[in-house]
Amino acid sequence: MLRRKLPIKNRKNRKALHEYMTPSFWHAHYVFPAAVFFVSLGMALGIAHFSSFKPGQALATASDNICGFAWAPTIGWISLNNQTCSSGVTGGTYGVNMATTLSGQPGGVQGYALNGFGWSDNVGWVCFGASCNVPECEPSAPADPGYFYAYVNKLTDGNYKEVHGWAGICNQKELGWISLNCADPVANACVGGNTTFYKLVYNPADHNFHNAAAQGSPFAWSGNSDGTGVGYINFFANAAEGMQLKIAPEADPFCADGLDNDLNGLKDCADPGCIATPACVAAALEINSLGAGLVNQYQACHDTLDNNANNQIDCAGFGGKPPDDSCLFTPVCSEGNYCSNGLDDDGNGFIDCSDPACAGDPACFAPIPPQSQCTAFAGNPDQKNLCCSDNSTNGQPLLDCLDPDCRTNAAVCSAWTQVLSGNVYAGGGITGTKAPKEAGVSNAAYCLRSNGAIDWTSADAFAVCKESAAGNIPLPSMDTKYRNVLGFLDLAGIRNGRYGTVINITDAAQIPDMLNGRIYRFTGPGTFILPAKNFKNGTGAEEGSGLLLIEGADLEISGDINYLAVPPVQSRLKNLSSFGVIAVKDAFGTGGNIKIDANVQKVSGTYFAEGTIQTGTSGGADQYLQLMGIYVARKFDLQRQNNSDPTKPAEEFVFDGRAVVNPPPGMQDIGQSLPKQTDANF
Repeated sequence: MLRRKLPIKNRKNRKALHEYMTPSFWHAHYVFPAAVFFVSLGMALGIAHFSSFKPGQALATASDNICGFAWAPTIGWISLNNQTCSSGVTGGTYGVNMATTLSGQPGGVQGYALNGFGWSDNVGWVCFGASCNVPECEPSAPADPGYFYAYVNKLTDGNYKEVHGWAGICNQKELGWISLNCADPVANACVGGNTTFYKLVYNPADHNFHNAAAQGSPFAWSGNSDGTGVGYINFFANAAEGMQLKIAPEADPFCADGLDNDLNGLKDCADPGCIATPACVAAALEINSLGAGLVNQYQACHDTLDNNANNQIDCAGFGGKPPDDSCLFTPVCSEGNYCSNGLDDDGNGFIDCSDPACAGDPACFAPIPPQSQCTAFAGNPDQKNLCCSDNSTNGQPLLDCLDPDCRTNAAVCSAWTQVLSGNVYAGGGITGTKAPKEAGVSNAAYCLRSNGAIDWTSADAFAVCKESAAGNIPLPSMDTKYRNVLGFLDLAGIRNGRYGTVINITDAAQIPDMLNGRIYRFTGPGTFILPAKNFKNGTGAEEGSGLLLIEGADLEISGDINYLAVPPVQSRLKNLSSFGVIAVKDAFGTGGNIKIDANVQKVSGTYFAEGTIQTGTSGGADQYLQLMGIYVARKFDLQRQNNSDPTKPAEEFVFDGRAVVNPPPGMQDIGQSLPKQTDANF
């Protein structure tokens, strides 16, 4: 089906005509303009008024949920339902319907079918989708797929969805097709700029078949190679009576069926219509956030998380937040006496273990051995690890590594460290916990190399390779005047401004977000506190790199250290933000250590510590820590204890390359002092 497109200026001129017209105006004034248009098209008014075909009498029902009008300058208004939107949609003689459940559509996709009939006083019945596939009302079907269809794309969120397929003017047969989307097969007309774009869309937010952000909305097209056809059809010419879906808001008893019953892109308790229902109120409570049942409730009220984001946590509070009201005074927050005190604590007529709420309480069943001693894998020497990674509570309240018994007794629940994009080098040996096999990853992406023994907690080191006699791996130190065969840390030159302007500082407030190639020097004794920082790129002649030099003092990092992607680096790599830290001892051996507080989750930069780098711990379930960049130290103390998820490392080192492409001032040689640019040294 070839089609001739109306020039866009034509469409704009005609649009102005109907901006002041309404459906009621058209019904009273259609005779003269319709006659003019029909003469130009070579058509007769009698076609619409003397057709014997009356599909609405057989097909229109109360389920015809589309209302409103469409407008074409050549034929006037098309009514989509015998009822207006303001009077409600109750079915009757004719109507268009949008299915509320998904069904298969051409091309193997899922969508909401559109079908039914509209009416025009000038051209008669207008069919939609599969309703066109009847002998009395079958225009020339599209070659692909060979029959008429129409549907709305599957709703996955609140964003607008495209309508696809075809409608047709029954009395015009093969000349009466209407394409609803220029991107559909056969139509294939989304080319040439705005003059040929047209597209009907459905907007879940307001149930209208129009969204101003969708190019081509709210138009469809009908046109033939011989010049016939009605041209552009506007399905939302009038905001009050444009094409829209009339459907009841989501409400009980449909707020827990997993369906988007009112087609607004939101399901069940996420839908505003369900928020106040008893089921959704209960589900929003912390105690029910992980599901019903005593085991799930116990876990929700003991996981140190604010599961329902109400600034209250668990039975006893956590991190400065108070206890959650929904957990308090319930069996999951008791010391065991609610199910063994001889009282009907919840007033439901059942006492202690006869109450269904106590079905999972330890007081109501025979003693069960700790999870790490479960009998499911009896006789297997790795029984503890298997029981603590089988996705079962094994009769206990907490799952796998959430259970303190597993974290204490099963290696699979140990905290561990990972280095991505590089190797682990050590001058005096490597000790620690290997990545558990359940994690399916390595501690080091490449090799573990050491001049001493490589001794992991578990029997075999989970690394791609390991070499325990790699030879001496010297690092710069005071004893070697910060030189080795691979590189040179020029402290004298850094102090004297050889690599950039030196600014003596007393606190971190004097370090700007845009470092501008400068060296910020702090001399001890004491501890320099570095709070959260977000370093920006430079612009023009500004340099994005900078160095914090700490002498005879320690560094404490108390907040996240990040790089921002603004402003964009366009012409000079020197603009790229790159933060470096050098912490060295004084002549008495004081200082040179870096400590990361337990609340810190990300540290970025190039760090050299003549002493020790400590990752920090709260003594409990720590935050996961990601360290981006290069880290060099005489010793690493990896202290994080978060092992609640055996597939995640407690500390993760990731090489990001900034020290190579734009090294901080005075650290131009730092890459050479490492065995390889992508190595982390332990």
